[in-house]
This record gives sequence, structure tokens and C-alpha cells, in this order.
Amino acid sequence: MLSHELIRNYQLFSKYKGHSLEAFESILKASKRHILADIAKINDTLSLYQLPLIVLDRQLVYPPDLTEKDLLNRMLPTLDDYLFQDERLDMIIIYIMMAKEFISINHLESLLRLSRNSVIADLNLVRDRVQAFQVTLAYNRQDGYFFEGEPLALRRLLESAVSSLLQVTSGPWVFSYLLHELGLPDQTKVMAATLEKLSRENHLTFISEKLRDLIYFFCLLAHRPFSRDVRAEAVDTFPLASPAVETMVDQLLVNFPSLTEEKYLVQSRLLGCIQGDLELVFQQPIYDIMEEIINSVAVNTGLSITDTPELRQNLYSHLLPAYYRLYYDIDLTNPLKEQIKQDYESLFYLVKRSLSPLEKQLGKPVNEDEVAYFTIHFGRWLQAPKKRPSNQLVALSVCPNGISSSLMLEATLKELFPQLQFIRIHQLDKIKLLDPASFDLIFSTVAFDCAKPVYVTQALMGPVEKMMLKKMVCDDFHLPLSEQFALDDLLSIIHKHTTITNKEGLVSDLSRYLIGNHLTIEKGGLGLLDLLTADFIRQADAVSDWQEAIRLAAQPLLEHQMIETSYIDGMIDSVNELGAYIVLAPKVAVPHAAPEKGVRQLGMSLLQLKEPVSFDLKQEGDLDKQVQLIVVLSAVDSSSHLKALQELSLILDDDEHIEQLIEAKNTEEIMSLISHMIEKGDESHD
Repeated sequence: MLSHELIRNYQLFSKYKGHSLEAFESILKASKRHILADIAKINDTLSLYQLPLIVLDRQLVYPPDLTEKDLLNRMLPTLDDYLFQDERLDMIIIYIMMAKEFISINHLESLLRLSRNSVIADLNLVRDRVQAFQVTLAYNRQDGYFFEGEPLALRRLLESAVSSLLQVTSGPWVFSYLLHELGLPDQTKVMAATLEKLSRENHLTFISEKLRDLIYFFCLLAHRPFSRDVRAEAVDTFPLASPAVETMVDQLLVNFPSLTEEKYLVQSRLLGCIQGDLELVFQQPIYDIMEEIINSVAVNTGLSITDTPELRQNLYSHLLPAYYRLYYDIDLTNPLKEQIKQDYESLFYLVKRSLSPLEKQLGKPVNEDEVAYFTIHFGRWLQAPKKRPSNQLVALSVCPNGISSSLMLEATLKELFPQLQFIRIHQLDKIKLLDPASFDLIFSTVAFDCAKPVYVTQALMGPVEKMMLKKMVCDDFHLPLSEQFALDDLLSIIHKHTTITNKEGLVSDLSRYLIGNHLTIEKGGLGLLDLLTADFIRQADAVSDWQEAIRLAAQPLLEHQMIETSYIDGMIDSVNELGAYIVLAPKVAVPHAAPEKGVRQLGMSLLQLKEPVSFDLKQEGDLDKQVQLIVVLSAVDSSSHLKALQELSLILDDDEHIEQLIEAKNTEEIMSLISHMIEKGDESHD
């Protein structure tokens, strides 16, 4: 009997056809016996539907030339040989929400093919889950099970369940099964074709994965009239300045008149997944927020961002829908979040700080799922450019799930294949417009037919999967692959001289070491106490102006030959350009300039002033810009100083900490305070 876990494993077997059981042990983190049992279960289902089986030949896995889509399509509409697992709670929510008849436990037993006790246990989990939406699961003898809550809350619950269900590989087929059991027609293909046609006619582009979720959600809304529309909740005090989206929604309602009562909800959701185009969907307030964010990131990270049209277009493409998702409280699950937080720990924190202009406009915090996507945007642009060899193979990096995921995929692939040149594509239909002679191979997060080799992958991979992908590509294109031979040699030598007690862990660690399990921009770096020592702290009663403050603050770096005089001039020029943005916190300024202005060595210095100096260049009367602490940073690259800035930012988040540093009597007290504050900050941060 199949399950979504077995479907996922079948995808992996197909993706790395001909690889060994040992390799799959490392990727799946499962024993050989467990993998063989999974293959047997998959073969049972393939045999039931008279399909070719997975073959094992000398411990190598050869699945048939059959996609998981082909298999699941054969199982529709009843999915008889399918075991429902993690998707059960979503199924219960959708089924109860959409059912027009009395729903009892018996109905749910039949739907899920479970015992009464298992269904009751699942209902208790559903009851807990829906509370977060201010919705209650209720029951009475007349109506059976039903949900109680405000119309908008019920819609959000339904939307969340649909998105969650579609996260699993078999989600679309489980959705079709639900419609079959509910006696509802499946209009998803018609809805998808209609939205594709209307978006093309109105010159709009949407994030594919999020639009897919909306297609299924809109189909349910068309079948499920709620008690009233949600115009009061959906109309934005910030103008919906997208006539093209409004026109598209009006046209959609002509095709699906049952959605008329949902017009404003539909409009808000489409805005939440639109690809922002600076020419076609320009909104000045969003653009202004973007400008502030770019400046804030530059100051908070101590880095110079190469401001290009591509940077602005990519950032605007993400910021526009992100604004509406946050404004309308549209749930967004970022499957890359935890990995991004791990790989980009310091940058993640600094970007989160830099999103304050967006939070100010919204009047609410930006959640971590969204912060992770912004981190990817800036991580890509903060990386130092690398020299590339000539006569490269050209690869397309295809990810239709939005700019952010596309950037993450490209960054991962560039790290894995530095010998390739990449062209990033986030719309599948754009590939048809390319000259086939202009590229040699394709990496994609979705499978599709193409005359050129297509390697289906994902934005973030484990070290063993990276090794397998690299070996496959290098074998196909006759590229050198010293890492694979190094891994085999190392394993052979280690096995010869010792007993390997955890081969899976050893292979994973060696693969991570040889291939790299990171992105260039962020791997820790030096801490604040590593850079800011007592020799680099100065104290003064007063200075004549902010220019003198910067010169005095930078003096220790100049004396230790870490910077040149030109770097000080560059910082002053930067302040004239960025102005108030260098004031990171009340009474604290962190001036910096581009490394090429005269940085010789990574360093940091601090000036404490008893009397404040004004950095209020625009003379706005802002008391926070009366500065008494000036921290000068000399950065040599894009990452080695980020941990220090993260620790500094944690200190500056507390006004009491700032006052204590201002009042400190000597450098020893300043160092002691900083050490204590970092220790305290680490504890609270953990």
C-alpha cells in the first residue's frame, strides 16, 4: 500500500536511477532493510495496477520509466491502495467544511479508512489545530460535525488546509479523491487554464507554487458559499493600485459566477502571489519601502550593496506580494526557513532588523518565513563576484516558485558547479523563447520535457545528495570529479585502519567537507570581542562635528594599519549619501564604506563621547541622532564580520545597554559590559 512517504522515495529512486542502496541509505537516513521493505511495498502497488516493477541489480536501484504522476493517475478516483498519513487532518478539515450533508464519525472512518478510535484521535488534533484560527469544531445530532467561526476565519482555515495538503507530493490526487467523495466536480484544470489565459491577457505573472494553491482554494470557494462576503475585511486602506489584477478578477467572475461573493478575497490572494514588475505593476509606496530596506541592509550588515536594476527588480518582485501577504495575514510556509536560519544565522538576524521600514508601514512584525526569503535576496547580492573560466557549459536554473526560491537554487548550484555558467529562469514558458543552442543543460525544481538534459533537484540538498547530483552531471558531461574519487579513497583508507561504527554519518560528514554544505555569504565569522579589543577603544569629552567624530573613531584602525586615510574619507562620503541610516540605534552610529576605499584588514573600533555630536544631517530635530557611541567597521569581505555585527545589534536592541556603555568610566569597564551583554544576549537569543 502506497503512502506519501513511499511516493517521495519513489521520486528519489527515479531521480537517481542506477545508484546504490548504500547511497539511498545516506540520503533517506534509513537502513538497507527498511529501504528494501519500501521497495517491496511500492512493487506491490505497481503489480496491482499491472505496471513495471523496481529492479535491483547488484545492489543498484532501477525504477521503471514511470513517473509518480502516472502511478497516482492510475489509482484515481478512489486511491484504493493508498494509506493516508500526515495529510489526514487537512482532509478532515476540507471534508467537513465542504460537506453539505450530515457528517458523522462513520463518514470519516470510510473517508480515511481508519478505525473509530483513530478517527476520534484525529478529530481531537483537528480541534486543537483550528483554535489558532479562532474556529471551533462542533457537533450536534442535527448537523453532525461542523466548524463555527467568523466567515473570514473559516475561509482562512480552508485556505490553510488546502496549502498544507498540497505540500505533500500526492496532495493534488488526494484533493481529487476528496472531491469524488464529496460528490463535487473537479474544476481545477478549468480554473488553472482560465487563470493562465487571463494572466497572459492582462500581462501579469504569478508565483507558480502559490498560484497552484489558489487554484484549488478558489475551486472550493466556488462550491462553498459562506454566509456573507468579506469586503469589510479585505478592502485595504493602502490602495489596491493594480488595475490589471482588478480587471483579471472581474473576468474570472464571468467564468465562475459563484465566486462573485468572494471577489475581494480572490483579489487579495492574487495580489499576495503576483510577481511585482517595476513597469507593469508599479506602486510608489512599495518602491519607497524597498529603497529604505536596501539602505538599512547596507548599514546593518556593514556592506556595500551593488545597486543594479536587477537587484531592484528582483527585490520588488518579492516585496510587492510579501506586502499584501503580510497585510492580509495570508499564511506562507517557507520550507527553506530552518535551513536558511542555520546557514545564514547572522545575516538572517541583520536582515530581520533591516525590515523595520516594512514593519512600520504594516504596523505589525514580519514573520520569520518572510524574513528567510528576504535573507536569500540579500545573501545573493552581498556575495563577492567570482572569476569564471572561459568556454563554460551554460545551465538553466529553473524554479517557478518565486524569485526567492530561484535565488536559493542558483546559489546552491553555483557553489556545487563553479565551472558552469547559470541563467536563472522562474517561468517555465520563458524556456520556449530561448535559443536551444544558448544552453547545454537544465536544473529544475519541477520535471518537464526538453530536448536538453533536465536534472530535477531542489533549492537545498543534503551533502550526500549534492555528491550524487554532481557525480551524475559530471559523468554525463565528462567533467572532472575529484571529490568523488577522494570520498571513495578516504572511505577505503579509513575502513582499512579502523572500524566504522556509523558509516552513514561518516559519508555525510565527508561529503559535507568535500562538496561544501553552505553558501559563500554566511558561515559565522569573528565575534564582536574578537574584533573590538581595548586597544581599539577611544574616549573623548566632545568633538566639533560628526566628521571629526568619524576620524577620531577610526584612528585606532589607522594606527594599526588596518585601513588607509582614504577609507575615512570614504566613510564621510557614505554618511553624506546615506545620512540617518548609519544611526543604527538611538545615540549609536556605525559608519563604514566599501572595502576598495582603503581597507587592509578586518577590524572594528569604538569612540565613546561624553557630549553628543549631531548626525541629524537633515536637521529634523531627531534626538536619537545625537550620537555618543561611534563604531567604525572595516570589512574585507561579505561574511567575516557579520557575527560581530549581529552581537552588536543584540546589544543595541536594549536602550539600557546603550546608556551603560555611554556612562562607562574606562575601556576596561566598556569591555566588561560588552562581554556581559553578549553572554546575556546569547542566552536570550537561544
